Amino acid sequence: MTKFQIGDKVKFLNSIGGGVVTKITNDFIFVRDDTGFDMPMPPNELIRMADQKGVAKVFNQDVPGELSTAEEAKRAAEAESKAAAKEAELNRKLKGRDQMGATAFSAKFTGSADDDSIDKLREENVRLRSQVANLQDQIKSLKARLSQLQSHNAQKLNENVLLQYMTRPGEAEVDLHIEALTDHPERLSDIEKHELQKRFFRTCLNHALLNGFKKVVFIHGVGRGVLKTEIHNELDMYDNVQYVDAPMSLYGAGATEVYIKVKK
Repeated sequence: MTKFQIGDKVKFLNSIGGGVVTKITNDFIFVRDDTGFDMPMPPNELIRMADQKGVAKVFNQDVPGELSTAEEAKRAAEAESKAAAKEAELNRKLKGRDQMGATAFSAKFTGSADDDSIDKLREENVRLRSQVANLQDQIKSLKARLSQLQSHNAQKLNENVLLQYMTRPGEAEVDLHIEALTDHPERLSDIEKHELQKRFFRTCLNHALLNGFKKVVFIHGVGRGVLKTEIHNELDMYDNVQYVDAPMSLYGAGATEVYIKVKK
């Protein structure tokens, strides 16, 4: 099992995001995300970035409107494969040239040298070397682009967690049920579950306000109504936010529609 330490940079295995390890208990690793709150996570749900190599560090989701990092990684891998094949072909040709050179040397004294074949082989070697050099340049360019996209995607997802919940431009739907926030809710206490739900609600609301979203539906469930009440109390603190119960035909009685007036 991976040995985590305070200060490690990690990403989540089954959801978007990550952060820095701030606390370690027997059952959980607490990860502080970009909003400043600590999320309790099971160790098997985290990937330590220091253990990853190459394209394994790519974020596990794509940013809408951007070229997929997975696509770039695939293209880089294909280019490397082609370069390796060309390199192998070149080596075979060079080996054949050496053998033909020995034959030519012997033929110098027998009068049977095939000068045309040797010239063609030299031309083929030059062509193959040029192709290998070109593929290597492509690989270098693709890897640089891959690194740029990786950084860009990570930055965008940190700036706006709602990108993964968008239903249409400027609108999102966020499920706050604990099962949607962690794969192992049974490992959390009731207090930890409730804190995780509240903190994730605040994160989504802040990102909605910062990124100009006009509407966000929060699916909080019914239960005893505690989470719904706390969400409504926090929404009341914003002058540019209005909310109503979401349509029961779509969400039952457990969702709130939040409308945000974009400040000019």
